[in-house]
Amino acid sequence: MATLVLKLTDAGLAAVQAASGSDPTTIAWLGLTATPFDYAPTLTGLPGEFKRLAVSSGVAAAPNITHMTAYDTSADAWSATGFGLFLDDGTLFAVHTSASPVLSKVSLAFALLAFDIAFEADFAANIEYGNAVFAYPPATETYRGVARIATQARVNAAADEGDDAVTIVSPKTLRARLAAFTAAVSESLSALAARKIEGDGLVTGGGDLSQDRKLKVTEADAADITAGIAADKVVTPRRLGPISMSLAENGFIRFFGFQIVWGRFTASANASTAVVLAQPFQTACFAAVVSGVTAGGADSQDNPPAVITSTITKDGFSVFSADDTADGTCYIAVGT
Repeated sequence: MATLVLKLTDAGLAAVQAASGSDPTTIAWLGLTATPFDYAPTLTGLPGEFKRLAVSSGVAAAPNITHMTAYDTSADAWSATGFGLFLDDGTLFAVHTSASPVLSKVSLAFALLAFDIAFEADFAANIEYGNAVFAYPPATETYRGVARIATQARVNAAADEGDDAVTIVSPKTLRARLAAFTAAVSESLSALAARKIEGDGLVTGGGDLSQDRKLKVTEADAADITAGIAADKVVTPRRLGPISMSLAENGFIRFFGFQIVWGRFTASANASTAVVLAQPFQTACFAAVVSGVTAGGADSQDNPPAVITSTITKDGFSVFSADDTADGTCYIAVGT
């Protein structure tokens, strides 16, 4: 049965607001009309009313939904495009109107009219109908009643096809839907379990996806780096570093424990000159070389500055120059 939305009249709204669960408003009559009309809250009568039926029974199916029934056992044939509900004192309570018929009856049959009426507020508990024995309200979470069962196609539908809160799912259709869903999930999981992840190149480890897997990349140590043979290990910054440097005229670079120092100084004529390294070695200076002459010097050809090997330390060294002129000299030293 379709849920018909009724519009309350001013008089009907006043009556139901004044009512309570202990002193409810009683809906006693159902009026029928075949004349479409425009709703107005000030209506006091049903336009074009051609028949009025006694309301047989009703019940509040939900806080805002009331269910009611009425009978027409006459031989009349009619079609109604609207109707109105009247209180026991004759007040027009609410109306429903449509451009096309919403109710009809043939002469050879009697009509059992059952309505689920939705209000815009929780008024259902304030309304009384009298006998509720022959009411067939919709089933709700709080009231036992008639329910519509969803078809298998409706249950299987992936998209929303007018889902509502009153159509129910039977165990049979639910089981079929869950079986199809479970089969699809199992197939996907089986396909996933058959997949593998395996290391290649510098990466080792892996396996099928039946359990957690770890992939590993092996780090080269100092010996590996020095040997320069392993092709399945990676060199990380911590194995090379720290790298420190000063890229200047007097500078240095230190990496992997090895240090190179360079710089310039002036070698005194016919004397020894002490050279202080731009960056002292941490352990020792292995060797140092110098080179420098004075352009155009008459005796520079055979008397350039030379390192006094015995003076080499981690902090510096001394040079001797037999040149009669002071020479601008460069040096490079290596060590650790």
